[in-house]
Amino acid sequence: MIKPNPTPKTISPTLTILAWLLSLKSIVAVNRYRSPALVKQYAKASPQGSRVALNQRQFGWIKLGLLLALMQTAFVQSAGAESDPAQGVRAESARALEPSLEVSIQGFEASIRAQAQDLPGAAAVLVINGNVRPLMLFGFQSMTDIRPITEETVFQLASLSKSFTATAIALAVNDGHLQWGEPLVTRLPELNWSDARRAKKLKLFHLANQSSGLMPHAYTNLVEDVVSYNNILNRLHEVPFVCDPGACYSYQNVVFSLLGDVLMQATGMSYAQFLEQRLFAPLNMQAASVGRATSRTDQLASAHVLRDDRWVVVPRNQRYYKVAPAAGVNASIADMRQWLLAHLGLIEGVPRAPLAQLQSRYIANEAADNHYPNDDRISKAGYGLGWRVFAFSGVDGFAHHGGYVRGMRSEMIFHRGAKSGLVFLTNSEPAALNRLSLAFAEWLAAPQNAETLAWGDGIKQAPSSAPLGDL
Repeated sequence: MIKPNPTPKTISPTLTILAWLLSLKSIVAVNRYRSPALVKQYAKASPQGSRVALNQRQFGWIKLGLLLALMQTAFVQSAGAESDPAQGVRAESARALEPSLEVSIQGFEASIRAQAQDLPGAAAVLVINGNVRPLMLFGFQSMTDIRPITEETVFQLASLSKSFTATAIALAVNDGHLQWGEPLVTRLPELNWSDARRAKKLKLFHLANQSSGLMPHAYTNLVEDVVSYNNILNRLHEVPFVCDPGACYSYQNVVFSLLGDVLMQATGMSYAQFLEQRLFAPLNMQAASVGRATSRTDQLASAHVLRDDRWVVVPRNQRYYKVAPAAGVNASIADMRQWLLAHLGLIEGVPRAPLAQLQSRYIANEAADNHYPNDDRISKAGYGLGWRVFAFSGVDGFAHHGGYVRGMRSEMIFHRGAKSGLVFLTNSEPAALNRLSLAFAEWLAAPQNAETLAWGDGIKQAPSSAPLGDL
């Protein structure tokens, strides 16, 4: 397994020249990734608009300058990978791919660009068969200034945060601090529930697995209101159980966040401290944080909503930070590259055994609950531990989660058996972004790609469950 490394700081002169030559070709295509309508909108939204007429040609030259800088950054990483095989997975990304596969990957990358072109800003990373593709960066942190999206731009991950929480619990279990099968009442006896009999059956596993049995989305409305987390917990006795724990799928935010309280009770560290020490630092996630506090305020992406066919900056929704284990993690695309590589088992930081547990299926859900469009190719949809899981076109083993707060969206999908995955972050609200995740599943499951990568039937051997001990 490969150790995560900081970004190399050396650069090859040859690659610098190549980046410059490639950028000349980009003059014609500089606005290809931005729609004309969005370019015009930016010009009108610019605070210098009354003094400087920012037309499309000027906008293109600004974009070109930014492109040169960003391409140079990308080549810095590539140069470091090629010069030192010990750089691990970045060295793997330098391996030559079959020409037909490279063309196919570039075609899928074009679909990512198509999704991003009309958005204020976006960032994406793609890993195929263990090969890390160059980061894809689009647009601006805010429509009110010209700070570009960079690999260090910080986005709110919203519900994608649940994957961090489940992984943190898995590490605490691996360390011997917790057990998945522990009754919740032994860890948090002060909580009052509407049904004492069913509450005694509620285990840590059920919280992480979204199978608590409580009414779905219990008190998510209070998260949106000005109600403190503790005050919400004091009202849990009013929430009815709709089934026994473990008997039905029931998505939660407030109840899921109890895992953070359990983590602190078991380890003595707050949720934020545990993630910093056990996940962010070991995985070299330098911009990642929990909650409102962050040292990267100048890198925070602004939230945008669509009004009258225009993207408008709105205040970032900070209410979900009160349920941080469910929706309170912030990260950059460089951080999420590390998170993806860790869950693919390509770098150190998360032990192998917990990966199998996290990405296994433990509870099935109805099609209406899986947040995917109707598609007969989707089957075995359910929830693992902090991850949605499903099969696509008969290929089992896909893990996925999306996140949404007002003006922010995130998507992550991967297949550990295929060593492939995608992360897409944006400071806006594109419609049906989860279709991009399904497009990735479709691409990966396509017979011609499986054959080219020599996965064959091996890709279909992902286990549908992994033991969690005596529950």
